Amino acid sequence: MSEREAKGKSIGIIGVGNIGASILWGLVAADSTGMKIFIRDEKKEKLSDFERESRIEICTSNEAVAKESGILILAVKPNDMRSVLEAIAPFTDEETLIISVAAGVQTSVIESYLGAERKVVRVMPNIGARVGESVTALCGGIYASEEDEQRVRDILSAIGAVHTVKERDMDVITGLSGSGIAFFAAVIDAMADGGVYAGLPRDLALAISARTALGAAKLILAGDKPSTVKQITASPGGTTIRGLYAMETHGVKAAMMEAVIEATKRAGEISRRANF
Repeated sequence: MSEREAKGKSIGIIGVGNIGASILWGLVAADSTGMKIFIRDEKKEKLSDFERESRIEICTSNEAVAKESGILILAVKPNDMRSVLEAIAPFTDEETLIISVAAGVQTSVIESYLGAERKVVRVMPNIGARVGESVTALCGGIYASEEDEQRVRDILSAIGAVHTVKERDMDVITGLSGSGIAFFAAVIDAMADGGVYAGLPRDLALAISARTALGAAKLILAGDKPSTVKQITASPGGTTIRGLYAMETHGVKAAMMEAVIEATKRAGEISRRANF
């Protein structure tokens, strides 16, 4: 096997924080390709969990990862992206597929730093990747083909669902999905607090609240509209309609909408600063 062929059968991940590590474990668990994985992180303690994995090789520099990898995942913070791109640019070419997880950094910026005709696909997973339930948005740069995007979908499907979007919609996706998982966690916690107030033990209330949220999500993903779920649950004069009335009275729907809107605005602010 030539050096180029070997490189084409390897994946590199620079940055193994929450998202990078989740992608890495998803790839190892899926084990669908048998590809060698090269990794690097500035914080050496984050690498110790991967030392015994035979498919994973820990590198001493970002340059080393780029040199070995045909597919290169950049899971670093936006503020670190410029220095990473400058380091790896000499070790990428037109065949290298770049997958960027850096929030707000546009594909055109990455292309300009790496050189002409670099294949870049920008993605936005969320922390659900830790349990294989990420929602990942994906958009390709001008040099990324449909085949390249499909390769990225195949990789990231190991950690959850993948949706192709327009790059102009990535800020909304960040607010709705990237941040939204925390909003749902807050709602689940609030409902559990209600159960505790009414007399349930905390652990039981939290387990029931989380499982109830999962049931609602599965009903909607199966095709039921949210309004249908409410309609079939809320009988006249019953407990559900009383609770829904309390939610409307306290502006829960408006608060959730505002949370997504404000998170989207903040994502736009970060995006404008990130495109160095």
